[in-house]
Amino acid sequence: MKLRDLGESGLIRKIRERFGPKAGELPVGIGDDAAVIDLPENYSLVFCSDLLAENTHFIRDLHPPDSIGYKAIAANVSDVAAMGGVATHFLISLAAPGDLDWIWLEAFFRGVEQACERFDIALAGGDSASSEHIFIDVSMIGRVRSGQAVRRSGAKIGDGIYITGTLGSSAVGLERLKSGKMRDAAVERHLFPEPRYQVGAAVANQAHAMIDVSDGLSTDLTHIVEESKVSGRIYKDRLPIWPGAEEHHALHGGEEYELIIIAPELPAIVEGIPVTRIGEIIPSGLEHQLFLIDGTRESVLYPRGWEHFG
Repeated sequence: MKLRDLGESGLIRKIRERFGPKAGELPVGIGDDAAVIDLPENYSLVFCSDLLAENTHFIRDLHPPDSIGYKAIAANVSDVAAMGGVATHFLISLAAPGDLDWIWLEAFFRGVEQACERFDIALAGGDSASSEHIFIDVSMIGRVRSGQAVRRSGAKIGDGIYITGTLGSSAVGLERLKSGKMRDAAVERHLFPEPRYQVGAAVANQAHAMIDVSDGLSTDLTHIVEESKVSGRIYKDRLPIWPGAEEHHALHGGEEYELIIIAPELPAIVEGIPVTRIGEIIPSGLEHQLFLIDGTRESVLYPRGWEHFG
């Protein structure tokens, strides 16, 4: 069955049948003009959105549809975590060609459902439209204690630069996926990333600044030093690099969804996830920039991760 045979009403009906029970916990869920969400006392809402475009973020004939659905949700869960918040609900809008087979959509929504169970979140609604290519837009809603949202602009001189997990797995995984490998740990990490959705909230009262590694360590850490009007240095020999990854994978590879945490001090394990101190925040000279220390050699680390329109 093709999407054009199902129609928009049929698509919405199938989504509602699949995701309705969890969304039914809302005062108003899927089926009305808008959803209604109650907010606990002393909490603020966190909003973010992320767009996946066919042939930019994924290739239909290369990436399994369930991984696309899963990653669309995981990327937004990671953004909420980077603010020190907890994701709770989301909206999803899908634009797709009419000749898209329902088998693809069924697998896609299976991945979305997998993410819902993994991160304990619920679909609250969305929209659909016809398009020549597939576009997936997810708007995530979360909560953070009032006044405790962690921003990019709070890094202070003397703070440590910390990273969760390891770096380079997603970039290596994409290379191996393109070469035809499917049964590989790095490929699995690329297709089904593990956002540190519990770590962000756990360190919110200790972190001065935070961001997730979606575009690459060099690019995302640059966002922090520029927003905080400071500089930073990191040490090559301290980078927790994925086995088999190279330096450029670790420094510039995107879609890691690890957290960069700027804090005076953090434990080596948070919520079961390794946390490594890779450098420190330092005063700026003429510019706010990053430096890479390799033994006795210091060089400017320019942002060379992913950049749209670049």
